This record gives sequence, C-alpha cells and structure tokens, in this order.
Amino acid sequence: EAGPIRARAVVLAAPAAASRPLLAALGGDLAAVAAEDWPTPATIELVTLVLDAPSLDARPRGSGLLVARDTPGVAAKALTHASAKWDWLAEELPAGRHVVRLSYGRAGSANPLAGLDDVAAADLARRDAALLLGVELDPSQVVGSARVPWTDALSHAAAGQADRVARLRAALSASPGVAVAGAWVAGTGLASVVPDARAAALRVIRALDGPVAR
Repeated sequence: EAGPIRARAVVLAAPAAASRPLLAALGGDLAAVAAEDWPTPATIELVTLVLDAPSLDARPRGSGLLVARDTPGVAAKALTHASAKWDWLAEELPAGRHVVRLSYGRAGSANPLAGLDDVAAADLARRDAALLLGVELDPSQVVGSARVPWTDALSHAAAGQADRVARLRAALSASPGVAVAGAWVAGTGLASVVPDARAAALRVIRALDGPVAR
C-alpha cells in the first residue's frame, strides 16, 4: 500500500460523502462545518434518444422544458430537444431525424428508472417524450438510445444550504492549501460547477507559495 503523501495544496474534487470526512480531519472550523446536516445528494440518469420523427421539425417545445413534480403520466423531470438547441448537431443529422435527452431523478425522491434495464428505460423515455412534445412516437421511430447515470449529481436546495456553503468557504479561506469542488458546493449544472472548479484550482495554485497544507 502507498504511504502518506505530502502535498503543498489539495483540491477535494469528490462528492460530499467523501469530502466531508477529510475536511473534518483537519479540525477547527472545517470540522464544524463538515459535521453540519448537509442535504443528501440525488442520483440522476440521462436517457438520450435518436428519433426518426419529422413531426419534430417544427420544434414544438423549442429547445426543451422542465417538468413539474408529480406531473401526471410523466416520469421525467426535464427534456432537452438537443438537435433544436444546437445547430451543429442538427446539421449532422439527416432530414427528419432528431435527438432528445430526458432527465430522471429528483432530490428526495426515488429514481423512476431504478430496476429498469436499458431497453425498458429507453421505452419509458420514448413515452415521456411523446407526451411532453405532443407528438406520436412509435417504438419503430427510435433509431438509437443511450443511458448515463450520474451519482451524487444534484445538490438538494434545502433550507440553509447557501449559508452552509458560505460557512464552508469562510473556513476554507483560513486553509489556503485546501479547496473543494463539485456540485455539493457549487450548485447544479456545468454552468455552476465548471467556473467554481476553476476558481478552486486557481486558489490552490496561489497557495503553492505558502506552507504545506495540513
């Protein structure tokens, strides 16, 4: 087994469940914040469908939509009409072919795809897409599908979450050789996570002129 590794700076680019015990081991304010009641993250799954569906040429829902919780008959929480959203993708497809992506899984709720194999998950996504887009989509119109799970993907917007993150960042400011990255501190979506991760990287780079982080 590898022994201890000393580093001048560390970025904890891991989910909360893995990062919080490491922060707690540093003691002080970091340990106190790590011990707080952080929300349990959710796992989401993305199902992408390639469809031969000229009825979607009119882009009936624009680039996509969000689905309200407990919407009757729909298990998905969001739909992206990818070939309507990105022109470069539409240009790669033959006439009448479209790509849609559906998202499943909400914080605090069971994943509706749990226990389904890939074929069943794709069929559920097809039915959801038909309802959400307001068009008929027969199984024969599905040219291809892909299913991707993202564990610890959603940081539940629970009461006090913004204050918890603020306290964590304040505690980290006293330990310049340690930074954290991930949706559990940055919020959901690449637009939140990527800039925050870059800021964390810059923070530890600046700390390289200081003492070894302990």
